[in-house]
Amino acid sequence: MSNFDEKAVDRIKRLEKEVERLRVKESGKFIALTTPLTSTSWDGDARSTTTKTKIDLSAVFGVPAGVKAVMVKIALRDSGSAATSCIFQLSGVSSGTNYSLTAQASPINDRYAYFNGIVPCDANGDIYYMATASDSGTMDIYLEIWGYWL
Repeated sequence: MSNFDEKAVDRIKRLEKEVERLRVKESGKFIALTTPLTSTSWDGDARSTTTKTKIDLSAVFGVPAGVKAVMVKIALRDSGSAATSCIFQLSGVSSGTNYSLTAQASPINDRYAYFNGIVPCDANGDIYYMATASDSGTMDIYLEIWGYWL
C-alpha cells in the first residue's frame, strides 16, 4: 500500500470513530419541534374500531427512522361517544395490551377532546394504535408529532 493509501485508510478510520462517538453522544437527545409534523392520514379522517395497527412514523410523518420515542398531541371526537366509551390508544409494541397513551372521547357527542404525551417507539421508530369507536367511521382523529428522542 502506498503512503497515500495508508493515510486515506487512517483518515477513514478516524472519521468512522468520530461518527460513532457523535452517534453515542446524541443518543437520548430530545428534539423539540416548533412546528409539528403532521400527516394527511391523520388530519381528522374518520376511523372505526381496530386492533393494534402500525403507524410507520418515518413514512407517514417524516420522523427520522429509529427514534426512541415521540411526543404526540391527539385531538379526537366520536359522533356516538355519549352512549359508549370511545378510546384511542398508542403503544410502542405490536402485540398485547400495553399502551403508553390513552385518549378518551368526550362524553358529549362530536365534542373534541385533547391529549398529549410521550409514546415509546419500537426498534424501527414506529408506534401502534388501537381505536374503539362507537360505530363504523365515527371517530375523527388528529395526530401531531411535537418532538422525538434520538
